[in-house]
Amino acid sequence: MLTRILTGAVMLLVAIPVVVFSNTMALEITVALLSATAVYEMMNCLGLKKNYFLSVPSYIIAVILPASVRNLDKLDSPWLVIFAVVYIYALYALACAMFSQGKIRFKDAAKAFFSTVYIICGFSCLVATRAFNHGTFLLVMVVAVAFATDIFAYFSGMLFGKHKLIPAVSPKKTVEGAIGGTLISAAAFVGSGYLYSMLYHTGKPNVFKFFVCGCALSLVSQIGDLIASYIKRERDLKDYGNLFPGHGGVLDRFDSVIAIAPILYIMLDANLLSVFG
Repeated sequence: MLTRILTGAVMLLVAIPVVVFSNTMALEITVALLSATAVYEMMNCLGLKKNYFLSVPSYIIAVILPASVRNLDKLDSPWLVIFAVVYIYALYALACAMFSQGKIRFKDAAKAFFSTVYIICGFSCLVATRAFNHGTFLLVMVVAVAFATDIFAYFSGMLFGKHKLIPAVSPKKTVEGAIGGTLISAAAFVGSGYLYSMLYHTGKPNVFKFFVCGCALSLVSQIGDLIASYIKRERDLKDYGNLFPGHGGVLDRFDSVIAIAPILYIMLDANLLSVFG
């Protein structure tokens, strides 16, 4: 427990300047490094780390997209560029399997492609969210909701948990914990919005939209956590890595964040959530 607390304190100390200077390349560099590390952990988990024809391009894309996503907004068709990169990567992975004459199996190419795209979409949307109005608040909220859901679900489950959620994937998680984590995190999301509006004199947040958004993000956070646990159990691993002592690897700590970030980005880009006013 002491190790987890100390590691968490160090992570917070590193995160604060990144958030403060998130309008600079500090955010892109940090997220790109996390993205590449997460993809490396996934390749290792899937047994593809030494399959360099698949793993190396995955690392490259994991760095390039999060590092350049904010600059793509300056182009006439940013989504066309992203689509082209993803499509070419898919074509390349399938071609590797085809030309390898059985050395690279189709299922390995599919695993590398889908896991890499899932990870880089999450980290890229984390960077892209910063470009919206009140982007710093939104950036903090993505991470805060993910961590808060984990904490509140744990304590809710410990106090009220009776019914197992998905014991085959995560034996300790309960239905009551999931509900408690969702509702308390959503309430905290609303409270954070009000606090931010008072400190920075913005319009008051829409309580209903904030609460619904908070619930949706919290639920997705738990799904992201369970997906990461499911993959680990399929591969008989305890943690994806040991970069963060007591917490595991990047995927162990950011599995919920990369699930939440695209959902929030979609809500904002589709005007489903007006943040303030």
